[in-house]
Amino acid sequence: MMILQAGTPGGPVLAGILLAALAAALAWLWLIAPQLGPRPGFQDFKAFDYAHRGLHDLEKGVPENSLPAFRLAELGGFGMEFDLQLTKDKQVVVHHDPSLKRSCGSDRVIAAMTYEELRGYRLFGTQEPVPLFREVLAQLKGSTPLIIELKGYNDPAELCTLVMKELAGYRGLYCVESFDPRIVRWFRKNRPDVVRGQLMGRFQKGDDGLSRMQAFCGRNLLTNWYTRPHFEAYHLHTRDIPAMWAVKTLFGMQEVSWTIRSQEEYNRAKALGSLVIFEHILPAGAQRRPQKSFSELLQAARVTAARRMK
Repeated sequence: MMILQAGTPGGPVLAGILLAALAAALAWLWLIAPQLGPRPGFQDFKAFDYAHRGLHDLEKGVPENSLPAFRLAELGGFGMEFDLQLTKDKQVVVHHDPSLKRSCGSDRVIAAMTYEELRGYRLFGTQEPVPLFREVLAQLKGSTPLIIELKGYNDPAELCTLVMKELAGYRGLYCVESFDPRIVRWFRKNRPDVVRGQLMGRFQKGDDGLSRMQAFCGRNLLTNWYTRPHFEAYHLHTRDIPAMWAVKTLFGMQEVSWTIRSQEEYNRAKALGSLVIFEHILPAGAQRRPQKSFSELLQAARVTAARRMK
């Protein structure tokens, strides 16, 4: 076998190629790297599984992102994930979609409504209104952690500032996340003490108005240089990409898996070391309290509510 030496005609060419490849690899790692300085420990977060939009079951009268759903999650010993956005009059409300079409049958955009207008609607045919963020915090005891998703429907700086004002007196454990890198960036610059995560999935051109390049950069973690997140929340079925392997193996980044809807998916996410955001199941896993069925939790919540009214 012939080995090229620096003095042979092909030596400088090969050396140049190797140096270019090394520089490209290092640049790629710099682009996708998470926060490399002081980083939070996730042991307290790992002690819980997280109910997606609260512990909800519409067939039993408990809609997603409602006060009863959050009450049941905490009562069951689960953490919870939920979504925040702003009304026209700058009230922080808990709702996933930008409009009320799916949840209330009205194609009105929340950002164009005052909270008084929004309060007149009910979620998924129940009697539950869209709650204020402060109402959710007021009813929680802080015994289980929160994963708070900030939606990208409003001005990022305004939303982040108002959310942090609401959280000023809250003593429970929480972290924030967003699909919008501008929101994660805001926390990096303005509240580096708050645990922050980048939400992501296998985005394609046109998804949420993304260009081809924006979708490519997002799904391959190429916005991490801008946000330097503490964790990556990636859709379980699309997370097998080189960038996810690299940030976990080389940088020890924490992964969050969403949205888990079966015990098989739950087992896989746990094997990956992920925090788990689940829906439509009651996983047998990390929660500290003895597990109860949804019906048992609902009955316990009703008994507690009745006692408070006496």
